[in-house]
Amino acid sequence: MFKKFLLALTVALPAVAFTSCSDDDDLPDVNFDVAVSGGTVVDGTIYTVAGETLKIDGIKVINNENKNAIITYANYYWDYRFIGQNPVEPYGFEIYISEETEPGEHLLEIYTPVYAVDKEPAFAVLAYPVMVVEDASQLPDNGVSTLKTTPNYTKDEPSK
Repeated sequence: MFKKFLLALTVALPAVAFTSCSDDDDLPDVNFDVAVSGGTVVDGTIYTVAGETLKIDGIKVINNENKNAIITYANYYWDYRFIGQNPVEPYGFEIYISEETEPGEHLLEIYTPVYAVDKEPAFAVLAYPVMVVEDASQLPDNGVSTLKTTPNYTKDEPSK
């Protein structure tokens, strides 16, 4: 009896493993609007001044399939280092750019779980180059205050 059970389990286990694998087509089809102040956005790059505070005023998820989609928190990283989390809608965050910050390009990343109707849960990765300048006269003209982003996805939450 035990041998029959063990044989049945050995045969059934690979079948269960193959049927439980998810498909990339099941990932959410969403975009994000990320509102920024304390800087300006030109061609997907955020420009800000050393000694000022760059603010992410809010993150809005937009489901491209006209169904509900939500995020539940946002983790923020500056140059690959975890700097904080906001679990409260609209998931904004303030980043003080100290005067000692090296002028030039830096990286702001936002990781957030995404839940969309009829889709697998996933983690969205939003990555933005941030150009830190020494004074406001170096900010480009004609910038905007909203980043429209199509995210990359990962199945795992990044470590802090």
